[in-house]
Amino acid sequence: MEFLYPNMLYALCALIIPVIIHLFNFRKHKLVYFSNTSILKTIEQENRKTKKLKYIITMIMRMLFIAALVIAFAFPYKKDNSTINNNVDNLIAIYIDNSMSMQSHSAEKTLFEDSRTSALKLVENLNQAQKYILLSNDRDPKNEYPMNKDEMLVRLNEMKTESAPTSFEEIYNSLSFIKKKNNFNSATLFAYSDFQRYTMKFDELKNDTTIQIVVFPLKSDFQNNIYIDSVWLQSPVLQKNMTNELNARIVNETSNDIKGLPVNFSLDENIVAYTTCDIEANSHSDVNMQFVIDEEGDRKAKVAINDSPISFDDEYNLVLKVRPSINVIEILPSAVSRQPSANSLDLLFNGDALVNYHSMNPYNIDYDIINKSQMIVVDEDATLNETMQQMLLDFTNNGGTLLIFNDENTDNYLIYNNIGIRRNDFDENKTRVEYVAQRNSFFDDVFVKFPDNAELPAINKHVRFETSKNVQNIIALQNGDPLLMMTNNGKGKIFVMSTSLSEEYSDVANHALFVPLMYKMALIGGNVSELSYTLGVDKMLNINDVSLLSDDRVCLRTDNGLYEMFPLIENRGGRNYLNFFEDLPSSGFYDIYKNNDYVKTVAWNDNRKESMMSFYDKEELNKLLRDNGLNVLAMIDDDEMNSDDMMAVIVKDTAVWKIFVIVALIALLMEILILRFWK
Repeated sequence: MEFLYPNMLYALCALIIPVIIHLFNFRKHKLVYFSNTSILKTIEQENRKTKKLKYIITMIMRMLFIAALVIAFAFPYKKDNSTINNNVDNLIAIYIDNSMSMQSHSAEKTLFEDSRTSALKLVENLNQAQKYILLSNDRDPKNEYPMNKDEMLVRLNEMKTESAPTSFEEIYNSLSFIKKKNNFNSATLFAYSDFQRYTMKFDELKNDTTIQIVVFPLKSDFQNNIYIDSVWLQSPVLQKNMTNELNARIVNETSNDIKGLPVNFSLDENIVAYTTCDIEANSHSDVNMQFVIDEEGDRKAKVAINDSPISFDDEYNLVLKVRPSINVIEILPSAVSRQPSANSLDLLFNGDALVNYHSMNPYNIDYDIINKSQMIVVDEDATLNETMQQMLLDFTNNGGTLLIFNDENTDNYLIYNNIGIRRNDFDENKTRVEYVAQRNSFFDDVFVKFPDNAELPAINKHVRFETSKNVQNIIALQNGDPLLMMTNNGKGKIFVMSTSLSEEYSDVANHALFVPLMYKMALIGGNVSELSYTLGVDKMLNINDVSLLSDDRVCLRTDNGLYEMFPLIENRGGRNYLNFFEDLPSSGFYDIYKNNDYVKTVAWNDNRKESMMSFYDKEELNKLLRDNGLNVLAMIDDDEMNSDDMMAVIVKDTAVWKIFVIVALIALLMEILILRFWK
């Protein structure tokens, strides 16, 4: 038997009080005169033994009452080594998965509510002096310090019901860290979750033999789901009063074919496009809808379907930004002495209301303009050092378009090595373009119909390149050499032309192909705002299109103003980022303010991985955890987790203190009866 409060046993010293009372009888005696005392002496001799016995029994009852009461307050219990370490040296951690998938319904309530009810009952059954932490997907710091039972019950009732998902690996590692930080010898983790397959990662799990786990795998009564997986635009750049096309992928995770599912697209809560789709069982279908935006700025858009009872993934939020212009920069050997290629681009773009054209010297770069541009063109004579080449790689990595022209001496080795191309030799033999990859997605909206016998550009001189498999040769010469190469770099694209726009090298600048090529490169590029972000995944937001000073204050706020966050501002390589130290409370639209002035709107969506209705069953989960070396103490079925008997089985600590309370009451009752009826 052990005691939760052993210091209470010092109160047993109070046992001397009834002894003192019985040793010294402080009752005053009254003198009564009597003629014949012989009879009284006989009565006194006969009752002395009885009276002495009565006093002794009364003293014993009083001592028993005090002793039993003190021991009861010391909270004795009998520990069962085959169950959880239900003592003050063992930290109790309760993990409740509060991701969106836990909002799915069981027979009566949601899985989350079932979990919370069971956790409340569990805490009520555990030791009064136990220390607890509450783990959840939102990782609220105030829940992750050791708290007492009353605090834990309050935290459970106040727990946030929806959050971005996290992995079981992260929860386990966090518990191990908290246990060691607070000097607990061991810990018991009670884990309530539906255990989706994608959350069960063990690559970086740090096995802790002092942690035992009681697992509650929950199962929803509804596991068929239809959801919007992703949304994208046919053209990433939106122009005012120009038709664009929106695409959405709808996934059917049911065993039935879906016919005529309504899909609608709304702008600022007004439906602007509508369609239906048919989806085969356990498959997906892509739908497209055309729309026109007649105003500049940020527009709140939403794609929606109707599917119950799992509805958190039936809407997809996005922000469509119509830019008033496209910024194109050409890097020249001199900002004063214009080269032939600069004249060609200047003639093409200058005077166009859609394009802002700038030329720069590589030794006098305006990074603010660079960061806000959509396309950068590098003239063949421009000399780029390693720092400048790395800056251009970062520019494309963040979504920009880079086009590099080449002559006999050009060798941007850092960029070329990064994208997987290598200069071989310089070819001065005249040739002509032989092949244009019309089926490449780059040319999707460039040609209405490509002429069969079109006269293609003539090339007088060009650099011969050796390319890797990641580089696409979208325009090739008669000898098979590439003229225009394209490759992805991060979110942007890099184009390399093996010749120059100078008439000495080619007639590309004067050919009809030149204009659509340049405009398409400009339109697909550059720091295009993200349509949306994902809760729990995107922790950093690029706001490079916003000018920030060191003392500026940026705020993220909901439409109704009920929630706001002040993220950390970081500047990396001349680019501004917002760093989120906590997840946003829910999906939806958030406005960004700089010093209380509206800047832009961003959209957030729940992680679509949660929409995948694939879960581990009890046997699979048990095997998975044990195979990874975890100490699984018990695996409780969801239909048993709210049972009082099951809670008693989990805890299995004999509450001996109740017996001592009963003994104290019996002792008190016996004393009353003795004093009342023993004459």
